[in-house]
Amino acid sequence: MSEYTPQNNQSNADSPLPVLALVFAFVAPLVGAILGHVALSQMRQGKISSTNIGLAKAGMICGWVFTGLYALLIVLYIVIIVYAVSNGYDYSDF
Repeated sequence: MSEYTPQNNQSNADSPLPVLALVFAFVAPLVGAILGHVALSQMRQGKISSTNIGLAKAGMICGWVFTGLYALLIVLYIVIIVYAVSNGYDYSDF
């Protein structure tokens, strides 16, 4: 008795990568963006089903957008701290 193996390394089950990409896009945006790229790459290669291609694209796009927003927020935070330190209270009177 031989078991059925899918041809061309295609799996019958849907991969969780597109769903994970979308979830991680909001939790850890860089991870979501990378998982979205991996999922899209595997869909193009035919390794996983392309039924959730929209989730993979949304996870990738949201992941990169949120990564950029976090980077801008960090830069803004650093600028505010540098400004506050440079124009801060003068403690030399004590």
